[in-house]
Amino acid sequence: MVFTTTHSIEGERIAKYKKIISEAAAAGGRLGCAPGEEPVSVNSLTEEEFHKLYVDTQKKAFDRLVAEAERLKANAVIGVTTDHSFTGPDDETLLVTVTGTAVMVDVSYY
Repeated sequence: MVFTTTHSIEGERIAKYKKIISEAAAAGGRLGCAPGEEPVSVNSLTEEEFHKLYVDTQKKAFDRLVAEAERLKANAVIGVTTDHSFTGPDDETLLVTVTGTAVMVDVSYY
């Protein structure tokens, strides 16, 4: 699976545009904890703890994006953007969103 922030892949021909896809992952607060776990506010984390949480949450969102692209039988996602926001009481939950366009690259184009 190829990911790029650009709207094309140099030297490749896009054979089919599948669909704009977007996936998200949450961490911290009530949204980001498993059932039975005590919620932890992202506001209480150290800089190092928050960085690790952010990286892990972004990876979850990307993993979900890959799964959706594969479900659509795409072999690349172009125009990828990431965004984050804080939500919940006192902005205690981190929400990371990843968006892009799932495409089929013609691998026989060379």
